[in-house]
Amino acid sequence: MNRSAIRSHPTLEAALIGAVAGLAGAWVKAQAEPPLQKLTEAYFPPTPGQKKMTGADPIGRQDHMPPAEMIQAAADATDHDITKKQKLAAQQAVHYAMGAALGAAYGVLAARDRRVSRGLGVPAGAVMYGLTHATAVPATGFQAWPWQLPLAAVLWEAGSHLAFGATTEVTRRGLSAGLDRARRS
Repeated sequence: MNRSAIRSHPTLEAALIGAVAGLAGAWVKAQAEPPLQKLTEAYFPPTPGQKKMTGADPIGRQDHMPPAEMIQAAADATDHDITKKQKLAAQQAVHYAMGAALGAAYGVLAARDRRVSRGLGVPAGAVMYGLTHATAVPATGFQAWPWQLPLAAVLWEAGSHLAFGATTEVTRRGLSAGLDRARRS
């Protein structure tokens, strides 16, 4: 599909811009998690038992984050052996695929209604936390509900989603503005 074809489909363009922005947001989210974990655990230290919970310790137990547990469950269900290295690689693929998918949806919604992007994407990041780690992931049984997790884990995970939302919005705005300038040239 050429550029003029994409321009004639504003929803597709918004989704593509959002997907790229979501990839940037996913990268920042991943970078933000370790320092946020250290900061929140300094104020709200989890017990050793709480740190063993799925999703509570990405620094010490990367292979026990919800995507890794889902990958392990799929491997077990299909009688496939999977190494820790394979599980971590697949977890990264899931992380970035989710970032792109959420970013694409966000891009379309923000293009249709400017109110979606209010607060520089931070409220949208909070909604994304609410839709994923606060509801969908616990509903699948791959992570405890937020009120069952250590407070530090809830805070760093929610905080990393706020960083995702802000980065996704800033990137989306920049890409959209760049495309607009290129069109005017």
